[in-house]
Amino acid sequence: MLLMECRWMVLTSILTMRKEEIKIKDKIILNYLMITFLISYGLWGTIIIANQFGYLKIKNPVCMSLLLLGAFGPTISSYIVQKKDGRISSLKDFIRKAFRFKDSVVSYSLVILFLVLYFIYPAIRGRVTLGIPIYLSVLMIPLMLFGGGMEEVGWRWVLQPELEKIFPFGVATVITSLIWTFWHLPLFFIKGSSQSYVNFFAFLILLIGMSFAQATIYGYSKNIWLCALVHCSLNALPITFVFEESVSINIGISIIMVVGSLIVRQVLKKSITY
Repeated sequence: MLLMECRWMVLTSILTMRKEEIKIKDKIILNYLMITFLISYGLWGTIIIANQFGYLKIKNPVCMSLLLLGAFGPTISSYIVQKKDGRISSLKDFIRKAFRFKDSVVSYSLVILFLVLYFIYPAIRGRVTLGIPIYLSVLMIPLMLFGGGMEEVGWRWVLQPELEKIFPFGVATVITSLIWTFWHLPLFFIKGSSQSYVNFFAFLILLIGMSFAQATIYGYSKNIWLCALVHCSLNALPITFVFEESVSINIGISIIMVVGSLIVRQVLKKSITY
């Protein structure tokens, strides 16, 4: 009887600790999302409201500044949350950890693999045409850090890993991709933005595939720079390998990216931390 009571006490303690642990993780996630959406939606919402009165058109310098600052919502939020949690000590430490260029051949090979997988389906469908010379799009990759790449220090460095502590990999990745998609929502209402020309559902499908690829890369390498590199490359390379995004095309891309991610995770499962 005494032994059973002891076991029950231990089990109760473990469950209580687990519950408190989840609460802490939930708090980190909620803080990150609250700050991210407050910054981005606040700045982009200002543009949307001003547009109704004929102000802050897309080529206006103030509009472009607000668009850019809003895009750094996930980055700023990542720094604030990680600094508060003691994961980084300063802005210099944040930058040093975010830009860890040195990594294994396997890690960089995964980047190349997923870039190839991204273009396979539209190429098979005969939808890819050549645009500007590839060296120009490659030169644009570093510039894309300001056009999306720096989002990764939030989505893949904070949100995805925290969700994986609560949910299985697949569920955590789908949740991340949904949040990532809806974070872009105001941009679909700003005339002239890149999202204003895109089908929202097609965009959502594509981001699911990209999320699986980038979560897999980060799971193996624990290097957020590689995720940023993939993001920057997928923003720049379609200027050379041009194809029109549609629901059907993006479904094909996403399926290939998801299946590729699951295969990679299975092959490298001993090196991937969940």
